[in-house]
Amino acid sequence: MARSQETFNKKQREKDRARKKKEKLEKREERKSEGGGIEIDWSSAPENLTMSENERNQQADNKKASN
Repeated sequence: MARSQETFNKKQREKDRARKKKEKLEKREERKSEGGGIEIDWSSAPENLTMSENERNQQADNKKASN
């Protein structure tokens, strides 16, 4: 008698695991299809005021090169 209860419990756990895995996959696909993600407005981000003079010059050169 105990064996059949063990088997039943094992099958129930497997079903629950499969159901949770399926739900998790569906949620993941839903998030992917939403596209989004957070877009950062870099123009309103604070500037790094701890850069050295060389780093500021290099950043300015990079901005010139990209424009």
